[in-house]
This record gives sequence, structure tokens and C-alpha cells, in this order.
Amino acid sequence: MNRFLASFFTLFVTTLALAGNVDVTEDITTSETWTSDNVYNLTQQIYVRPGATLTIEAGTRVVSTATANGSGALCVTNGGQIFINGDSNAPVVMTSSEDNGNWRASCNEWGNLTICGDAYIGFDGTTNSGGFPSNTLTPNASNQANMEGLVEEAGNPTLNNYGGGDDDYDAGNISYLSLRYGGRVLGLANELNGLSLGGIGRGTQIDHVEIMNNVDDGIEIWGGTVNLKYIAVWNIGDDSFDVDQGWRGRAQFGLIVQGYSRNASQGSGLGDNIFEFDGAENSDAQPRTRAAIYNFT
Repeated sequence: MNRFLASFFTLFVTTLALAGNVDVTEDITTSETWTSDNVYNLTQQIYVRPGATLTIEAGTRVVSTATANGSGALCVTNGGQIFINGDSNAPVVMTSSEDNGNWRASCNEWGNLTICGDAYIGFDGTTNSGGFPSNTLTPNASNQANMEGLVEEAGNPTLNNYGGGDDDYDAGNISYLSLRYGGRVLGLANELNGLSLGGIGRGTQIDHVEIMNNVDDGIEIWGGTVNLKYIAVWNIGDDSFDVDQGWRGRAQFGLIVQGYSRNASQGSGLGDNIFEFDGAENSDAQPRTRAAIYNFT
């Protein structure tokens, strides 16, 4: 356990002395690599489009200018991939421009990292005449949903969609990533979490991830089969680990600190639940949540 805590201390204490500044102003449509000799500034909601791959080298810093509800965000679409190749001595950090390495009681200064995939989810994105989710009673590859907290791009109403029929879906690899001071609140139950995972399959590798001071949930998973290892969640304004729409994965080796991200009421700056687990949107539909949590403190 001491080695585990030490690895996340390394995640938090990172160098700010990077050389260049690169404004990211357009979606990523062809594969590219972000390198540690630059700071990448997300000027708006940036998509990694289908067919494109974004690779981020160890020690790279990704920022967004601090604004209310955070204008900058990064979303990997269904069909895109991301490879975050941090290591214990040089994590990748995604944070606001106000982050100088010293902890502050703040959040909601930029967006988040969202990844959308093609695995089964327990929701088809519609409701019936009674106002209840109308997803099917058996797993259905046509079930899709629109990711919460993202601003819909004009002319691309399905760009934020996730869900499909590939439980082995591979959205890439994430290792040694620190997400800080993020989140966005568009409305009730329409917020960005620290790390949002929609319809992500077991072919995706996620390990050694830290989320600190987010306005909404730390990690939220909608459906899929993705597995996570070595997770630290600190000072979250809502639930630290939230599950919806039939997640069937596993999480092992976690540390959750139920602190606060700002001077606010429970659920908007002070943590609500450590774990919140839901099944499909319609309780008798498939797939149901069949998840396992091991070795969390």
C-alpha cells in the first residue's frame, strides 16, 4: 500500500516548467502525438474524431483557461482512440490554467476527459409514452445514448453518442493520468465528471488514474465492460465512483478521499456518495450492472 500511495504522490507533484505553448482550436481528425516539450491549451470542446488516434507522451501537460463551467474539454468519439503514456515519474496532467501545483479549494474550471465507445449499454436513448426509458429487455447493439455534460456540436447531433454491440471495444490505453479542477454543469443531471466512460469495452486499458477536485462525479461509467486498476479520487463534489446503464467490468486497487472541492453544499462541492451503483435505465432491461470492486480504501 505504501508504494501505491507513493505513486499517486508522484502524480500530484509534477513539473510546470514546459517549453512551448500550443493552442488546440480544432478537432483531431488525423492521428497526432502531443509531446512533453509543449503545453497544450484546449480552447474549446475538442473531439478526437472517428478514425483518428491521439497519443500523449509521458510528462505532457494539457490545460484549459479557467472559466466558469470550463470551456475547454477533450472527448474521444466512438471510433476514435487515445493513448496516454504517462509513467510514475512523469504523469500526464490535464488541468486548468490556474493550477500551479499547490492545492486550492476550487473546481469547475475546465471540462474533462470523456471517452465514448461501442460496447453494450442498458439504454436506447429514448423514453416511452409514460416517460420511462424504453430500452429493450435483452442486450441490443442498437442501444445508444448521448453523453451528458457535452455541448452538442451544430450539424453533428450524434457526435456525443456512445453504445453498440462490441464488448471488446478498444478505445486505447490510459496510464498515469492526473485530472484536476474540472467539471461542467449544464443543468440538473447534465454535468461533466472527472473521467466519463460511455460504452467502453474490455479491450481498453485504464490504470493509474487520479481525479482531484471535480465539480461532479470523479469517475462515471455508463455500460460497457472496461476494467480499471490503481485509481485515486480526491475531493469530489458529487459521487466519487458512479455506475449506470449496466457496467460489467472490474475495478481494483483504489483510494478514495471524501473531502471537498469548494465551499458548497453536499453534492455540489462536498462529496455525496463514495459509490453510487445503478443498473440499466429501465430496471428489468439488459445488460444489468454486474461489476466487481476489489481492494479499495
